[in-house]
Amino acid sequence: MVEDYADRGVQSVFIYTREAHPGEHYPAHTSFEQKLQHARDFQKIVGVSRKILVDDLEGSTHRAFGTLPNMTYILNTAHTVLFRANWTDPPTIRFALDYHFTAIDRRRSGLRQNPFYAELYGFRWVDDDAFTAGLNLAGQKAIDDFQRAREMWSRGEHLGTIRNKLLS
Repeated sequence: MVEDYADRGVQSVFIYTREAHPGEHYPAHTSFEQKLQHARDFQKIVGVSRKILVDDLEGSTHRAFGTLPNMTYILNTAHTVLFRANWTDPPTIRFALDYHFTAIDRRRSGLRQNPFYAELYGFRWVDDDAFTAGLNLAGQKAIDDFQRAREMWSRGEHLGTIRNKLLS
């Protein structure tokens, strides 16, 4: 996708934060060297072609940008957040980039515009086979961890966390 927007100066980086579902083959990181190796493995296995930045062991960047495992941010050159999503979804990212560049083009043509805040409740495609393959690669502990998380969500236990964030 970055290639489609290269003429507009778009760059993309992946921030490797932590193992969302640690397993015996890819456990929680105990050293930065281990984390670097996991990031290299991830890049090779998944085929990530963009630059990968590796967060520190404490997860400073992860905490600063939200602690979900697969968030997306679009920042402008002034580092203003133009778009934020709690899950990476390429069609939604494309929508946000197109919207942003349309606004820039309109402003350059002389149209007066005012910024505003908006929210979007999106839907993402789920590739269960690819996700399961990733869990299997990490090991049985990762599979068990994900199953516990799925059960928590099915009971609605995550809603207290979401409600607390909305009220703060």
